[in-house]
Amino acid sequence: MTTNEHGWIGYGAGDNSHLTDEKLQMVEERIRERQEQRGGLLGVVEVSVYEHGCHQQVNFPHGSLLGVETDASIISEMVARASAELTNWS
Repeated sequence: MTTNEHGWIGYGAGDNSHLTDEKLQMVEERIRERQEQRGGLLGVVEVSVYEHGCHQQVNFPHGSLLGVETDASIISEMVARASAELTNWS
């Protein structure tokens, strides 16, 4: 479990045995709802920021809806969506 200055609490994969059955069900339901709202994973756009530059890449983890064989224009659309999200991130 992690928290931040905004009071958000995140539960990752692992041992949540400290939660009551009711709270565990609530967490699992929220996870399911978020997954349904987002839909399937297209891919992962990653930017590593270094002291003197950046390195960007696109990954397609197992189960992604897109892959390396996907048309480059579709992958570019996915990267543009990620860029727009970062622009609006506050």
